[in-house]
Amino acid sequence: MKQNKATNIISYILGMAFNLAILALVAFAIYWFANWGFARGHEFAEDMLYEGPDYEFTFVLEEDTPRAEAARLLYNAGAINNPWLFRLEMFLKNSTTVFMAGTYTLNTNMTNTDVNATLRRGQTPEAAGHEQIRVLEGWRIRDMALYFESLGFFTAEEFISYTENGDFSNFRFLRDVPSHPARNPLEGYLFPDTYFVPLNPTPRQIISRMLDRFEYLMEDAWINQADALGFTLDEIITMASVIEAETPRADERPMVSQVIQSRLQQGIRLQMDATAIYTLDIYGGRVLWEHLQTDTLFNTHIHHGLPIGPIGNPGLASIEAALFPTNTNYLFFVVDYRDHSRHVFTRTYPEHNHYVQRYHASLN
Repeated sequence: MKQNKATNIISYILGMAFNLAILALVAFAIYWFANWGFARGHEFAEDMLYEGPDYEFTFVLEEDTPRAEAARLLYNAGAINNPWLFRLEMFLKNSTTVFMAGTYTLNTNMTNTDVNATLRRGQTPEAAGHEQIRVLEGWRIRDMALYFESLGFFTAEEFISYTENGDFSNFRFLRDVPSHPARNPLEGYLFPDTYFVPLNPTPRQIISRMLDRFEYLMEDAWINQADALGFTLDEIITMASVIEAETPRADERPMVSQVIQSRLQQGIRLQMDATAIYTLDIYGGRVLWEHLQTDTLFNTHIHHGLPIGPIGNPGLASIEAALFPTNTNYLFFVVDYRDHSRHVFTRTYPEHNHYVQRYHASLN
């Protein structure tokens, strides 16, 4: 009897200890989950109400961009802190319409709600207090400067000075641009497009928008393809600026690219007229022999290799042509005497000279 009683007491004590252990474990689990939930809730609230530093930037949204892709692009641009929460907020607020395409001025201290409302509303010059400007493909910085001066924004000299002396080191693609006193560090990288800018904009506001656009379009594939061709990105942009200046035709650009790269590989001077007149104020009309003999570091009639920098600001088609030349073996091209909007591409100098003579005869 005494043995059974002792056994019962031990069983009771062990049972109580086990129950207490279970209670302690449950209490710990509740405490841990409560703390985890509080932390996650706090993090959730912070993400929902996230505001970054006061930094204005341009955000470009293409037509029919899916909402998930728009959220990813906004996250990459620093406009939102969490793409999943951004989409959740859209769903909870029944804001699931496709955003309107356009060029937006956003700020990194905008909340998710602010960004969502802006993209659903659409940005127009009237609604946003902005006005529209159009920068054309191939324009040089001084062409832009004169255009902005004609709009009454500021003087051409102010704009040019800011492109030369402003600090744009936050744009990573500019860090590898070779420094040279004879070239403007931003030439080639002010992407030509249509922009919305604030009323009475500063040079920096316009420049930042154009650099933002270049950075938005630039892909890692550009760097990889440039490496495969044996060029730096700056050399590709320089090449693209020459292509842009030499032909307006989409079908000819990859062929001009092939001519440039073939001549570089064979050590033949490029002899591109556009490089000779880059530093001269020549708009239209005939390029004369004296123009081709002007000794500048951009003139490929005199110097071998590429110019020391871009001779304008190329559009996307010319950049892609520089990256993907045709698989042909042309070495020359000249304006077609039968149709001055086209070029004749040839492989040998005698053949090229024949068309040069025919072209000059057509001018008389």
